Amino acid sequence: MNLKVTFVLIIVAAIAGAIYFLNPFEKKEEKALPRPWFYQVSVDDMTSIGVESEGNNVFFNKTSEGTWAFDIEGDIPPDHMRWGGIAYLLGGPQTKRDLTETKVIIEDPAEYGLADPHTIVDIGLTFDRYLQFRLGDRTTDGDHHYGQISGFPQLFLIADTWGEVVSRLAKEPPYPKYYVVRDPRSIEEFNLFPPTDNSNDPAQLSFTKKNGEWVVTDYLVSADAHPVDMSKWEKILPLLSRPEGMKVHRHKVEDRDYTEWGIGDNSLSLEIRFRGVSETGTNYVDGILLLIGNESEVGNYYYALNSQEGSMQPVLLLPAKWVDTLSSLYDDVPYANK
Repeated sequence: MNLKVTFVLIIVAAIAGAIYFLNPFEKKEEKALPRPWFYQVSVDDMTSIGVESEGNNVFFNKTSEGTWAFDIEGDIPPDHMRWGGIAYLLGGPQTKRDLTETKVIIEDPAEYGLADPHTIVDIGLTFDRYLQFRLGDRTTDGDHHYGQISGFPQLFLIADTWGEVVSRLAKEPPYPKYYVVRDPRSIEEFNLFPPTDNSNDPAQLSFTKKNGEWVVTDYLVSADAHPVDMSKWEKILPLLSRPEGMKVHRHKVEDRDYTEWGIGDNSLSLEIRFRGVSETGTNYVDGILLLIGNESEVGNYYYALNSQEGSMQPVLLLPAKWVDTLSSLYDDVPYANK
């Protein structure tokens, strides 16, 4: 084999090796572009949240304990079932598509319903920073809302479900069940469990509405129900709507040990049961159970706890007059014809 042939073979081998390793004909897998963010803030940076939607509004503040509370007297926290994850949700929904690719500047906000937005969310941030975003009309397919950060011209598409969750905060504020004002006519039952040293103590005073008439049963005496003196009971019923004047003493108890405030399984307990209607129109009976602890050192209050499984509950302050009036029923049962 002469030198020319050898040299040609070496070149061919080099080219073949380069093609094998580099393969310029191989199709490169296109990387999907990350979806843009409508806005993005840290939950830790949030200090307040305000939502206005269709004439309704609500405002929340972050407490010194790092929890959230309504901006109302008493610093009542939102219901954990409704509120759980809301702060993270408001940290930035991923958009389906950033419309700035086709419309860099919103020339006419009214075209997207942003001149009179469906929902406005104001978020207060640390270091006196502030963010506001607006949700306008739904898109023609009904699956998204047009959105815009105030002060910026970009247009975004936001999932309709995200917009509905946020706007519902204003339309149906997530008050905890123990704070909701109820129509006395919706009350179906009131149970009073006196404090005891024995968890098996059968003591219970139960007021129940049967066929529209109120009866009372003192289970420590017998299981027989007796008619209630309505002239006295009609003064009690409005109190069951809600303990007016309640406050929050401690928003978060990490270890869920409430003995410091005299609250435990054998504490005085007040249970209020009431009728309700679900979002699907189904009638049901729900209730709250309040465990009553010691009298507070300052003011005419008792420490209390809303007994609810699976959630960290705040230590409440309930007006002493409200608690004393209801608890006194055990010693002075309002029997009819007494």
